[in-house]
Amino acid sequence: MLLKECINVFRAFQQISTNTLPLKTSWMLAQNISKLKPVVELFEEQRETHIAVLKTKASTDAKGEPEVSEEDASAFRDQVEDLLNTEQKIRLKKVTLIDDGTLTIEPNVLLAAMDYLIVKEDADKAS
Repeated sequence: MLLKECINVFRAFQQISTNTLPLKTSWMLAQNISKLKPVVELFEEQRETHIAVLKTKASTDAKGEPEVSEEDASAFRDQVEDLLNTEQKIRLKKVTLIDDGTLTIEPNVLLAAMDYLIVKEDADKAS
């Protein structure tokens, strides 16, 4: 699983977990979130550290805002893109969601997490 997928799935699982869900489904979501959280937090921490370094190199524009050189900005974007495309060794469990007519999940959230979701229409069919 690529780092960028970890970030997207983590955010999707966080949004899905705001729904009232059966205990087993909530448990599976929580397990997956707990596996992804350290990876996502470490990425964000490192990204923020590098942004802080960029700010120290920045000049100030006419409005007093920091302005990073195009060369530094481009190098940072390339480094972030390379990092986002690194493979992470995380194994997630598939989560079964029961659609009883009250479950509402935005399409972009489903798209981000669809490889790790099973949606069933009837509670009697859930395992």
